[in-house]
Amino acid sequence: MAESSNNNNVIPRHLTEHTYSRLKDQYAPNLYDKWLDKTEPSKHVLDDIIVAALLIELWRNMYGVVPASEVTDETRDSSQFPGFVDIACGNGVVVYVLLMEGYSGYGLDARRRETWTIFPKSVQEKLKERICIPKPFLDATNTGEIGADIHTGDFPPETFIISNRADEMTVWTPLMAALSCLASPLPFLAIPCCSHSLSGTSYRYPAPANNIQSKGHGTHLNTTQSHDDIVEQAPQPASGDLRALRLAKDKEKNANGRWDSMYGSLTAKAMSIAEEIGFEVEVFLLPLSTTRNMGVVGGRQLAAQQWKTRAKQRNLAPASVDHHHNNSKTAELIQKITEITQRECSRDGGIQNAARAWIERAQSLNSGQSSGNQAH
Repeated sequence: MAESSNNNNVIPRHLTEHTYSRLKDQYAPNLYDKWLDKTEPSKHVLDDIIVAALLIELWRNMYGVVPASEVTDETRDSSQFPGFVDIACGNGVVVYVLLMEGYSGYGLDARRRETWTIFPKSVQEKLKERICIPKPFLDATNTGEIGADIHTGDFPPETFIISNRADEMTVWTPLMAALSCLASPLPFLAIPCCSHSLSGTSYRYPAPANNIQSKGHGTHLNTTQSHDDIVEQAPQPASGDLRALRLAKDKEKNANGRWDSMYGSLTAKAMSIAEEIGFEVEVFLLPLSTTRNMGVVGGRQLAAQQWKTRAKQRNLAPASVDHHHNNSKTAELIQKITEITQRECSRDGGIQNAARAWIERAQSLNSGQSSGNQAH
């Protein structure tokens, strides 16, 4: 795989640390005090604030957009933002922080969480209980009413997709990003967690051939870059001792060895599918409290370039841009997505069987009958 860009250029370390520190001081005490979810807040709050800080700095880099607290007369025009969707928002903390920071967007999850009720009414209105049935599965089964609100992963042009430990939806993320706007696929950040096939069943992907030495369209992790270098660009903001312990542990591993684990193989699979449909992919380690801490960014550079081009043409509203023109490129992309879904569903007996399994599992998640989730 080709070299990745320097993570420090994608998400400047000092800016991320500063933003994280500010967000932690501003939001964590209130979240700890009011927490209603069955899980311990310490397991999620700080990690989700880290994700929010990383997104804020990523979007600063991509769109020139700044948090509401930084908006001035000089930066007011740059505060325009294409919007986000958190496709498996779980406890809603990431959505809450981003909305409070002035970024427009909303969150979706298969089941409502108690913690949603601690947020301001304006935030609660942006957290929606929806079952995801990807459009290829909906088409394959001709599914009608299933007793719950659904979404198909079809989002407005330019929307930034957040897939934060979205489990069953991780590998679907680049596919939904492409299907949403074939002429200009949506950018995304995917943070993989538990490994599932396209049908939503637990599945361990084989390790990538030759430890991610395969070819692709996009940009991959630089396997010649040491693990220490990657961690140093995204340092653990919690305990210095914890970070030192993790560094010592990782030094014992081969730089490519992480791709042999179930988590590494899942991450590599999400990357390879994204590249297969034309995304430029970048991967980096997030400074989270868990070892499931890889971030996969797709389409960052193209989305940033397109956004800046349109920023120079303010008289042309984004909505008037033709995102759905029919040409050979979009036809090829549709064919490629069809081939991928058919191939990936073959292990589950074909796309119709995989679709039925997905829908049954989604319904059980919505009713709270499963310990799995389409969220973290």
